[in-house]
Amino acid sequence: MADPKKLLEKLYNDPENPSAYAGVDSLWREAKKTYKNIPRHVIENYLEGHRTYTLMRPKRIRFPRSKTIAAGFMTDLQFDLADMQALSRHNKGNRYILVGIDVLSKRLFTVPLKTKKGKEMVKAFQDLIDKMPMKPHRIFSDKGTEFKNKQLREFFAKEDIQKLEANHSTVKASIAERSIRNIKQRLYRYFAQKKTLKWIDVLEKIVDGINHSISRVHGLRPIDVNFRNAQNVWKKIYGNIFSTIKNVKSKFNKGDYVRLSREKGNFEKGYLPNWGDEIVQVADLDYSIPYYIQNQR
Repeated sequence: MADPKKLLEKLYNDPENPSAYAGVDSLWREAKKTYKNIPRHVIENYLEGHRTYTLMRPKRIRFPRSKTIAAGFMTDLQFDLADMQALSRHNKGNRYILVGIDVLSKRLFTVPLKTKKGKEMVKAFQDLIDKMPMKPHRIFSDKGTEFKNKQLREFFAKEDIQKLEANHSTVKASIAERSIRNIKQRLYRYFAQKKTLKWIDVLEKIVDGINHSISRVHGLRPIDVNFRNAQNVWKKIYGNIFSTIKNVKSKFNKGDYVRLSREKGNFEKGYLPNWGDEIVQVADLDYSIPYYIQNQR
């Protein structure tokens, strides 16, 4: 086998390539298309000697999260804003990136933004929807005020899109936030490699590369998930999730006296009380699957 270093340099440093500024497995997958029997350790050794990769290697902290279940292909999307304010003067005044991701396929859609004002947010959402194979049924975001202005509410009502948001301020659109980390990871590796801070011209290439790289969740490229294979993808991700509900024992019993907790961040420290003065009695325990209702329009 010839020296693969030139190939790895080309694959890793091309923003349009699915393995650009990504990790070991992604680069190995692309390299095997040229060198079928290239060992994984060759990729590891190359990246271990690559300054950009070692500088930007993520530190992972794992903790449990609630599962987000999509109804189907392009039915449920999560949205969030990526903050790029520090680089705005290098990017024609664009300070944010509106990021949308399909919960089932993991396909990404992005639009740059200069402000979070209602009129510009409406235009950004319209531009994102125009990029999608179909209009989503539901979209989910955190409690950010940029997603709650009057113009957006009117826009979603006109488009017949159900807008959902977290009930608690510490609950985020986790899938969208993870995709923002992925985008920023590749962008900052691109910055370090190309010695530039301009992302506006390369954003679409980076996103296209991510959409053409295999997702570990379902084993397909997000761009390859469609209406024909969506049901198989759903089964692969969720399996028999609704028939395997575990019996959970409550930490409280009927008749117990408890205090109500104050809203506080998971890792927040401080000297103020964590609980309210009011003491209430547990009237009943309900183990049913929760459901939500809304007022008729």
